[in-house]
Amino acid sequence: MICVSFTQLAFSQTKVVTGTVVDDKGAPIQGASVAVKGVSKGGTTTDAGGAFTLSVPESARTLVISSVGFTQQEIDITGKTSVSVAMVTNSQSLSDVVVIGYGTARKKDLTGAVSQIASKDFTTGNLANPAQLIAGKVPGVVVTQPGGDPNGVFTIRLRGQTSISGGQTPLIVIDGVPLDDPATFANIPAGDIASIDILKDASAAAIYGSRGANGVMVVNTKKGVSGKAVIEYNGSVSVDKVGTLYDMANATQWKEGYTKLLTSQGASAGKIDSSIAGYDHGGNTDWQRALAQTGVSTSQYVSISGGSNGFSYRGSVNYIDQQGVVINSGRKQLGLHFVAQQKALDDKLVMQFGILNTNTTRRLTDYNIFYEAYSSPPVYPVKNPDGSYFTYSDFALQNPVQQQAEETQNVTENFTILSATADYEIIPGLKVGVVGSTSQFNSQYEYFEPVFQGVGNSNVGSLTTGNIDSKKGNAHINYAKSWGKGNLTLTGVYEYNLFENNQNGSVASNLLLNSIGAWSLQSAPQQYQHAYSERDESMLISYIGRATYNWDQKYFITASIRDDGSSKFGANNAHGIFPSAAGAWRISNENFMKNISWLNELKINAGWGKTGNQDAIGAYSKLELYGPVGSYYNGASELWLTQYGPTQNANPNLQWEVRTGRNIGFDFAIMSNRLTGGFNYFNDITTKLLYTYTIPFPSPGAVVNTLLANVGGMSNKGYEFNLNYQLVHTNDFSFTVGGQISSVMTRITSLAGSFGNGVSTYALSTDQVPEGSAEGRGLSGAPITYLKVGYTPEVFWMPHYIGLNSKGQEMYDSAKGGTTTNVLAAENFYTDPAPKFNYGINLAFTYKAWGLNMFLRGVSGAKIFDNTRMVLDNINRFGGNNGTVEALTNGITNGPQASDHWLENASFLRMDNLNLTYTFKPIGQFQSIRVYFAANNVFVITKYRGLDPEIRVAGGSTNALQNALGSAGVANSFSQGGSTGNQQYIDAAYSNDGFYPKTHSYTLGVNITFK
Repeated sequence: MICVSFTQLAFSQTKVVTGTVVDDKGAPIQGASVAVKGVSKGGTTTDAGGAFTLSVPESARTLVISSVGFTQQEIDITGKTSVSVAMVTNSQSLSDVVVIGYGTARKKDLTGAVSQIASKDFTTGNLANPAQLIAGKVPGVVVTQPGGDPNGVFTIRLRGQTSISGGQTPLIVIDGVPLDDPATFANIPAGDIASIDILKDASAAAIYGSRGANGVMVVNTKKGVSGKAVIEYNGSVSVDKVGTLYDMANATQWKEGYTKLLTSQGASAGKIDSSIAGYDHGGNTDWQRALAQTGVSTSQYVSISGGSNGFSYRGSVNYIDQQGVVINSGRKQLGLHFVAQQKALDDKLVMQFGILNTNTTRRLTDYNIFYEAYSSPPVYPVKNPDGSYFTYSDFALQNPVQQQAEETQNVTENFTILSATADYEIIPGLKVGVVGSTSQFNSQYEYFEPVFQGVGNSNVGSLTTGNIDSKKGNAHINYAKSWGKGNLTLTGVYEYNLFENNQNGSVASNLLLNSIGAWSLQSAPQQYQHAYSERDESMLISYIGRATYNWDQKYFITASIRDDGSSKFGANNAHGIFPSAAGAWRISNENFMKNISWLNELKINAGWGKTGNQDAIGAYSKLELYGPVGSYYNGASELWLTQYGPTQNANPNLQWEVRTGRNIGFDFAIMSNRLTGGFNYFNDITTKLLYTYTIPFPSPGAVVNTLLANVGGMSNKGYEFNLNYQLVHTNDFSFTVGGQISSVMTRITSLAGSFGNGVSTYALSTDQVPEGSAEGRGLSGAPITYLKVGYTPEVFWMPHYIGLNSKGQEMYDSAKGGTTTNVLAAENFYTDPAPKFNYGINLAFTYKAWGLNMFLRGVSGAKIFDNTRMVLDNINRFGGNNGTVEALTNGITNGPQASDHWLENASFLRMDNLNLTYTFKPIGQFQSIRVYFAANNVFVITKYRGLDPEIRVAGGSTNALQNALGSAGVANSFSQGGSTGNQQYIDAAYSNDGFYPKTHSYTLGVNITFK
């Protein structure tokens, strides 16, 4: 009795301890467990702001803090009522839960190659696309930001190039709903994303069948938890500055260059003076700077979450106003996200509903202005003394500042995903469920090019609307059963996908008024009015089965099979069967490993699987199609009318492009989980490549001279390695270093074979197909990259530069031996432009309430053809155009010629992100206050002489304006044509292939949590 009384007295004397729990970057951790050491009952969890309040016995000396993905900590609370805890990241924790498609698994139980990155490891700062959150942080995943355009298209590649004509971007799944177009990922609010799981190898991605041919990114958004309502606010302001610009000649240097050029041509002093005077209008303009501005951006984000009695919810609203560093460019985005979950019938029934809606307004950049800025003589002023624009016109030349300021290029996008799920547990271990979703992406494009006085153009207006819609649903059944040490799970799924796309537009020129832009297309003469519309529909129906089994948490087996039926293919080839199998052995759980105290985890895994690719083709690629092929003049009506004809051959024999992947790897953790890492080696083979080939014409069954067919193959092989090490960890200070490296070697293995269209059979015997071309006056159409058997796709084949002769002409190795200045007579050599490896390095420090994180990203061994330098570094440009300062001294006298003289080393090391944080102690209703400073693109170390070693991958135009103008038979007045091929590895500024300058970005922000 006395002992009991003393015990009761001791526990009746309590104190309240408050505190915050943050990660190694200073960001709050929600859901961390807080308990008194040695006390089995009680405890609490942290809220969305990382804050907690816990009543503890007065005699308590130690709190135990734990959270998934972090090393457990013990905190001394002797004499303390408030603590601040900085957890040490274990980003490769083998206990992390990963979403693997139609289910979840612990990372330690996985058999395939899967990576996860949580919000605590995301890149911070002023981001234009959620893809930037993981750039350089996941081995095997390469995210390329082509310049600093806030509306730029990002490139995501997983384990290299997987097709020569199909989509290369991984399938992106948002809370179980696949995106129809990966470009719409830009419309997902980054603040709503909790984690991203990446399914890399075929054994992991095969569960998604044909849609997972390029890998899968599973995006998990933040969810609510039951409890008192928590309100979170995140706000920031950012400043963007232009990074590197070309060193173009100023007015004095331009006159020097023009004098040098005229002198070499034998001009007299008087002729030189009069020629210069003919251009000199008293300006000294840096046209690149004239187009630039300081971009100021703001971001506001508010969320509320909570729930009770089996109900939880989370809602958020975000607003972004991002200003570009080029005048009259930027974007504004308003986003709403709500998700709710309700449990019922003794928690056997779980229902979830979600809605995501974003409205984005974009002010686009006319990429022609960059070449015009490089070409405009610096002796031209931007404006006249009266404030009007100084006007001039020549081939591919006009005032770029006026053009960007007065052109209208606006896009309004509305993106909505509605989803609902219901799962019911019939008996213990057996669950059935349904999922339904709709996705709608609407874009409205407004373009107007006014009449520019002194240029002589006609005005052009265009209004277009596009819709990408889908309806998706599945019915699934899951069964889980354990027998002793054995654990079995079975999954069966029926999936239905309907995709509907449509686009329509109107274009007119010679409109009556400039003042109301494109909103009076009907005012144009009838012969200058054009309209178009198109619609397509496709369907994908799938049956999926998967089984997983593990014995004693040591031996793991996973097998799956998926039957995809696509309406894109003919009846005989509509269905594709995609199986996979994988196994893993957790060696560290074996009895013979128990006495190895320094080893915490060791698991090896191997997998095999097949996936199909249909992204390379449209909904009606198997059919013979007719469409606009030009225009003709009708004498009776005195109008130009659209001419229609065949545009595509039928091919009922189209088949799935098939990728077979093999992967072997291991994961480990040693030294009390302070050092963790993983390694994967993969070898993938793609067969039945989809590609459009030239065929003999005329021939039976053919209406045009090209045919989309399955011929050839390619291979991808490489490795991935990641490492994370907690170097120092004390109550006040921690230091963690991590990194990843990956290498991919892609090779074309075959371009030979036979293919047919159901009537005729054709043999393809070439081992080389031309792809990208050099760009510039007199250069367009000259291929310099190829598909070549035995080489990487887009391999360069060009002359080898050996120097200048006495006349300043570039010399090359001659095909007949010796040297030549004739580039057409030179011997060509192959050069592989693909990088040897990609890598990322992360350094994280914490000191009490401070946090500092630095992330560096790099590429080694890449090569880029510096097309822009080839054009600008030339003395012949001076006069009506401008050149670089380099052109004054490099001694080149001939015009631009494509050779490996301009093939440059594009290796680089970039500090992508620097983040400094400070977290305040809780104050009243403020459960958490964190302020931060972030910098993006802090510096880059490279030998590349272009604006940036990460270049825009240019091809045919994909914007609504060009589609509308092209369909209507009208051209942009200032388009120089450019190249329509695959311009990968070619850094060109010609036409729409311009490069929007990379920026240095600086952000100051605050995160506040109220409760």
